[in-house]
Amino acid sequence: MVAEPTDAGPAEDPAPAGDSPPAEPEAPAGSFNPEVPLHALPGAEAVDWVPLHPRFARRLQVGAFLRSVVYVAAAGGLHITVLVRNPGAFAAAAPWLPAFLWTLLATFSVWSVIWPLIAVPRRGYVVREKDLLYKSGVLWRSVKAFPFNRVQHTKLDSTPLDRRFGLAGLSVFPAGGGRGNRIRGLGQETAERLRAYISERIESGAGTAEGR
Repeated sequence: MVAEPTDAGPAEDPAPAGDSPPAEPEAPAGSFNPEVPLHALPGAEAVDWVPLHPRFARRLQVGAFLRSVVYVAAAGGLHITVLVRNPGAFAAAAPWLPAFLWTLLATFSVWSVIWPLIAVPRRGYVVREKDLLYKSGVLWRSVKAFPFNRVQHTKLDSTPLDRRFGLAGLSVFPAGGGRGNRIRGLGQETAERLRAYISERIESGAGTAEGR
């Protein structure tokens, strides 16, 4: 018995040796955005925070003491004025009110002098190649980052009391306007050097952007 030939159609040409499927087009440069594993992220302990100037806490204490003196003098003058005009005003309405107000004022004055010793050690800053970090807060803590490529300009400021202690504040203003962020408690020389460094980084970033 002879098998009948079957119509298998035209034979396919074998693929030339060495040919491979066409490669997928490469993604344009800068569009690759790989994931970063959590264990590769830098920890907060990797940042070496720089404390504020040692005299900053004393400067805040002196300022709080001077304000307390003004408050006590104003409260004393008001108290004397009320007693002279109407000696029985407190005795008839609320005899406990003067003692309560004086206790409240004394507590506020003492606490405002003690508070800098608690708050200042928890503040600090870090200058890095591309940004400036600043931390603050005791109960509600915050860490702010100021990227140099987003900074428009900086400003130094100091009050007479700041200059008495050799201190200055540095304000950093973002590009496009907006409220600036101020770092107080810097030494005068440190603030000037930091301002010069940030200005240099701003100019170098602007020059790089124009050269592209």
